[in-house]
Amino acid sequence: MTIFSASRAVALQKLLSNMVIKEGGPSNIKTIIGLDVSYVKSLGIAVAAALTFPDMRLKEYVVVKGEVNIPYVPGLLAFREAPLLIKAYEKLGINADLLVIDGHGITHPRKFGIASHIGVVLDLPSIGAAKKILRGSIIRRNGNEYLVIDGEIGAVVARIGKKTIYLSIGHKVSINYIENIMNKLFKGHYLPEPTYIADHITKKERMKVVAGNKR
Repeated sequence: MTIFSASRAVALQKLLSNMVIKEGGPSNIKTIIGLDVSYVKSLGIAVAAALTFPDMRLKEYVVVKGEVNIPYVPGLLAFREAPLLIKAYEKLGINADLLVIDGHGITHPRKFGIASHIGVVLDLPSIGAAKKILRGSIIRRNGNEYLVIDGEIGAVVARIGKKTIYLSIGHKVSINYIENIMNKLFKGHYLPEPTYIADHITKKERMKVVAGNKR
């Protein structure tokens, strides 16, 4: 069994962060795929949910389950979750025009959170949708709020009711692109609809596993 090395993972993040493209964004979106994962002890339950755009209706989804042996280490979430999420995306068999991933993109200590990690690996435009700040500070400019890290704007702050979501550059998108599309990503929930649906499915699948274990 391969032993997870946090120091090697950190070094790899620093190296791969140079591959992140922080500009552009898909202009003709037909399919957005949301990615999320939940756990029952060491069992990871990953979901890839394909939604039509711009109406944000669920088209198809897949669930991939597997044992996750890599421990949770702050800032190294991608090494724990990305393998299952990538498997789910590949199993879905639908090409995404844009990925929305539960977690951070460049608003990360080494500017390479899970949304950037998966975006670079799959070479697809990606946006991170995180619920908490890992690093950085919020600034207000022209009536909008942004999350800044090392002097660079990395995310747009979306306030939905009493909830706050940080929509960050993952890969192959710009801050302006996120600003222009962000309102279309929400549909009555505090999470962007792609990750809301993926999260909802992971919770249902988790309940099935828990119920099965009690039999």
